[in-house]
This record gives sequence, C-alpha cells and structure tokens, in this order.
Amino acid sequence: MTQAVDLSVKMGNLTLRNPFIVGAGPTMKNLEQIRKAEDNGWGGASIKLAIDPAPYINLPPRYRWLRRQKIHIFTAETRLTADQSLKLLEQARKVAKEMVIFPTITYDGEEHEGWAVLAKRFEDAGAQAIELNMCCPNMSFNLTTTGEPSTKATGATLGSDLKQLPGVVKLIVDAVNIPIIVKLTPEGGKIAQAAYASIQAGAAAVGSTANRLGIPDIDIYEPMKSIYRLQDQITLGCLSGPWIRPLALRDTYEMRYYLGKEPFVIGSGGVTDLQSAVRQIMVGADAIWICTETIIRGFDWMPSLLEELEKYMQEMGYRKIGDFRDLLLKNIASAAELRIHEGYAVVEKERCNACGLCWNIGHCSAITHPGDTTTVIDPDECTGCSTCIDLCVRGAITMVKK
Repeated sequence: MTQAVDLSVKMGNLTLRNPFIVGAGPTMKNLEQIRKAEDNGWGGASIKLAIDPAPYINLPPRYRWLRRQKIHIFTAETRLTADQSLKLLEQARKVAKEMVIFPTITYDGEEHEGWAVLAKRFEDAGAQAIELNMCCPNMSFNLTTTGEPSTKATGATLGSDLKQLPGVVKLIVDAVNIPIIVKLTPEGGKIAQAAYASIQAGAAAVGSTANRLGIPDIDIYEPMKSIYRLQDQITLGCLSGPWIRPLALRDTYEMRYYLGKEPFVIGSGGVTDLQSAVRQIMVGADAIWICTETIIRGFDWMPSLLEELEKYMQEMGYRKIGDFRDLLLKNIASAAELRIHEGYAVVEKERCNACGLCWNIGHCSAITHPGDTTTVIDPDECTGCSTCIDLCVRGAITMVKK
C-alpha cells in the first residue's frame, strides 16, 4: 500500500496546502492570474508589490529573457498603488478559497509609522498575512548604487539596514494581528542577520528575494546600444532565473543556519522543477516563492510538480515536508572540516579520441599528448583536481583514489 504524504506547511496560524507560493511580480497583478494559480493547486500567492504613496518610478515593464544564460532581467516595472492592491485583495479572497493570499507592500514615505498605517489597511480588508518588501533593488538601492542621493530607505536599502529594519518590523507587528512576512535582500551580505533581527522583532516568517542587481552582457562593438527593446539606455537590471540557484541556496542556508530550527523560512531563486525545489527545502526552506518561472511558463506546470513531489516523498519514505527539511544543511562542511583524498586521473584509451579538450588546461602539468594521437596523464604529476574529467565529452577519464 502506498504511503500517504502531507504536502501542507504551517506558518503561524496559517496552513498552506503545499509549500509553493507565487512570488510577488507581474504574474500576480490581476484576478485572472490569481484564479489560474488557485485552479492549478498553488499553495499561496503574493500579490504584486503595492507602494504607498504612489511610486516615484512607475514605468511600463521592460524585460529580457536571455535564454542561453537562463537569465531574466527587468529594468522598468509598473507597481500597484495601495488602492489597486486593496481592491485586488478583496476580489481574490472571493475566488481563491484554497490558496493563501498575501499582499506585498512597501511604504515609500519619510516616516516609518506609515508602514503600520498601510499594513492596518490591508488587515482591515481581509489580508491573511502581509508580506513586507524589504528587498526590491530597483528603488532607493538602485539610486544609491549608481551614486544618486536618496533620503528614503526603501526596499533593499531598508532590508539591509540592521539598525532601522527591526524597528520598522516591530511597528508593523504591533499594529496588526496577522502574520508578518519579511522578504529580505541578499544584497549587502547581511541576509542572515537581517532575518534574525526581523524574527526577534516579531515577524512570523522571513525569506529571500534571491534577485541581484546587475549589468547584463552588452555588445562591445556597439556599447552604447541598449539590449532592451523599446528602451534607450543601459541600466542596472534586476536579474533572476535558474542561473541564480547556487546563490539562492546559499541565502536560504545562511538564514536557516543563523536562525535555528523554529522560524519559518521561505526560500526563493531559480526553482523550476522537483530537484531545484527539494534542494531549497533541504537547505532550510519551509516554503518557496516562485516568480520568474511563472513569467516564462505560466501556472499550469504546478500539478505535475506536485505529483512528482508526492512520488519522490513516497519513494524516499518522507511523510511530510519537514522530514527532509535541513537534510543538506547538516551535510555542508566548513573548509576546515574537509577531508581530501589523494588520487590521480586515468585515461581509458579505448574511449579517448585525442580530441584535445584537456590538453591545454592552464594549471595542469600532468597531461601530455605524444604525437597528438593519444592522451597520457602522469599520476605522479596529477593533483587530482578533476578538471579534465569535466572537460571530457566522451567520459574517457576517471579518478583513481590512492
């Protein structure tokens, strides 16, 4: 008999039917999108960012999907006003009966008390929880990064300010009676400390946006030409997508390692399939925000992922998400703890066609190619780095442990 598994996760007094949350972004800006996410089984959804007062930068969206590098970039974006988000929230609660809905908010005024006033408006409108945007790099963080002054600490700037952040979170927590989720930025390298400060201030959950602010590849023969369509200038863009997975796993790992077992952590970054989702959970995520993949593929791939996750859990003997949360976390060693074994690479002559891919490895003096017809590796010179194995497309090189 197949063992039943439970995909639900509990955040405070809220239960999500599974750990997958549509991240706040362009796929959570209208009722039709919310209905599609509900119908396709998503566990939760974060409504597109609402900024109050009205956003000082609010432009038509400009995106690029760099397919080869698996990078998604946006430079310009249209945000919601508080009134638009409140109206959408009220509509969403009527059509989404199984999915938990979070508004995502940023207060863009001078006084921090405005955060609490804004949060209270959403609680009164029926929000089940509130997500605080302490992560967006395309606000004051973008300005200060490019050398422009800003008197406001918003988005990623506030999320990396360990002095101001906990005070703002506490103001909001004290003002409402629903769970507060703090979405943080990895920019600045303080995400674990910021997560701890947020939890100490009363947040019910913390998580990472995973996005990084960066400059994409440009044409060096036309360096003044923008890569963006219908946009004249090159600018710092918000980068996301599968390329970011290693950094995103590190963000989740750092938060969980620093916070310990109890706090609720939401991971994010490059999740597209079963493997990338399970890895996020194994380094400490209780739930997972997914945004970029919904931009590229919509919502209807979630049922297949849920089916694959159930089969995986049954195969592995896991009954609930918590059974494999942190498993990889426990297996990550520090550099001081590494056990390195002596060994060398060996060429299987029958498979090697002397293609030359491994002949010019810059740091290696062990590989020779007499007459350019064979590949020979000197075991006494080989350091065991294994670069040659990764370069070989025929699988003709293996590593031998001394």
